[in-house]
Amino acid sequence: MSSEEGSPTVVHTEMRSRRTRMSPEPEAIGEDAPAVVVEEAEELLGNDEAPEQSTTPVGRVYAFYERLSTTFSWRYVAIVSLVYGVNQGVGEACLFTAQKYYLFDYLKLTPARYSKVDGFANIPWQVKALYGMVSDSFSIYGLRKTPYIILASIGGIVSAASLWLARLDYQTAAALLLIANLSIASPDVMIDGTTAENSRKFPKLAADLQTLSWASLYGCAMVANLAVGELVKPSSIGARGVFGLLWLTSLAALLPACLGWLGERPATVIHEASSDRKRVFACAFATCAVSVAVGSLQAFSTFSDVVQGVSTIILGVVLATTIHFLLKPVSKDLAGAAVYIFLSGALQPATDVMFAWFHSDGKAHGNCATHCPPGNEDCGWASERHYPCISPEYYSAMRATARLFGLAGIVLYNAYLSDWSYRNVFVLGHCVTFGANLLDFVWVSRWNISLGIDDRAFLLGLDVVQPVVSKIANMPSYVLAAKVCPAGVEATLFALLMGLSNFGSTIGLYNGVFLLSAFGGVEQPEFRHLPAFVLMRTVFYLAPVALVFIFVPRGRPSDAIEEEDVASKEIELTPVADAAAV
Repeated sequence: MSSEEGSPTVVHTEMRSRRTRMSPEPEAIGEDAPAVVVEEAEELLGNDEAPEQSTTPVGRVYAFYERLSTTFSWRYVAIVSLVYGVNQGVGEACLFTAQKYYLFDYLKLTPARYSKVDGFANIPWQVKALYGMVSDSFSIYGLRKTPYIILASIGGIVSAASLWLARLDYQTAAALLLIANLSIASPDVMIDGTTAENSRKFPKLAADLQTLSWASLYGCAMVANLAVGELVKPSSIGARGVFGLLWLTSLAALLPACLGWLGERPATVIHEASSDRKRVFACAFATCAVSVAVGSLQAFSTFSDVVQGVSTIILGVVLATTIHFLLKPVSKDLAGAAVYIFLSGALQPATDVMFAWFHSDGKAHGNCATHCPPGNEDCGWASERHYPCISPEYYSAMRATARLFGLAGIVLYNAYLSDWSYRNVFVLGHCVTFGANLLDFVWVSRWNISLGIDDRAFLLGLDVVQPVVSKIANMPSYVLAAKVCPAGVEATLFALLMGLSNFGSTIGLYNGVFLLSAFGGVEQPEFRHLPAFVLMRTVFYLAPVALVFIFVPRGRPSDAIEEEDVASKEIELTPVADAAAV
């Protein structure tokens, strides 16, 4: 995402970044198809005599990077690490944190308006399949990936400089934030394509390539989250100054791409698209069209919240129907899974009203100041009402903690839930998500104070519980998406499904705004009806349970996939005959 590790925003933003590191098997590649070629690569894993393995942690890390560098070249390992770690990991930490403080505290947006701008800015995460389609269809000087990384990085530098130096209205800021998100999301897809291709050429190193991207992303993101909380304070460089740092993260992707570290060779052959691919392309275009239409409607139109909300719901239903119609000939299970992944996010309303309620802007005479000059209405209103007043540095530290416990959620799922049926684990995920989000109701009702639990300690508890719950709820979507992808269009279709997941979460944002309007806006300084809004929002987290038994196929992640009907290409998940033999 994007979007985000604080309190209620954890669930809907975990899918943004979202969010697509778990790749399926790469698409089939023809012998003369355009691809990233690793020059002078040596496959060392097939030797009869395996090299002696180091037993020390440092030695294992060195051997890991040496193995990848020897096979793919150090330049390729470096550009993967820089794009995932610096451009995405550090870039997301800076962008998402600065965006919150900039829009709330500099431009003074309401929670409803913030959610609309955030949804529009996140469009690049919703149309990720489109990047691969465009790069596959249109080469630049014969290259299909490197030029797009360069163009996206240049856009990132321009948007970062503008957000840093210019005084903007919220409409211009929204457009620049969209470009900034594009500069992160697009190179991510290009590198995903190269790792898929190289995983097919060197299947024994496929896990290592995924580990490289995961480690780079999470390692850099956690360090950046710890630092950005101090930087975003007005007494430091502030939110606009943090935006200025984004030109460095974009430069980290631009320079190695310009130097040819991706190892890409000019493409000479364009293969005719299959009927399955054409249907996937049509789905991607439909998703892109509806995403842009809904985002523009929400961010820039002057219609009432009711009109915008109803229009968004109608367009969402139209998209879900279109996706099901286009994908059903490819696979009935695939069509159902795609609709479920989209609608499950759309039915869960989410806003950043909690952040507006609990955060301190860090200013000397800001919302949490205890000594205010006469006549300054913006000074001290949060401290007067005994709101939590969570500082920027503590909030960012909690985001870093959320990253860590997100990994714990993955481990928990793999250890205890990976052999459950899809339906059971989805139902469990939604029920546990409902329970975890009830903690927000406890917080805004201030029951934690009555129980003697400090706000900082309570937020720490939230950021321990909710990322784990989020991963338990979302991991089956990743696995199911990879499982139902038919042969030949895996990478593109997987990107489409993750884009639908991100778009569904964004529709949930817009529905959260619709729900806010029903409660009168829930705006500062009083935040009237906030407990009632949080309780109603939490109840909606149970709504997707009904969809599980309609759209989610039977079976488990460990089940084999067989194509019973080659003509219709419908996928049936059938149990493995002898589980003990697996």
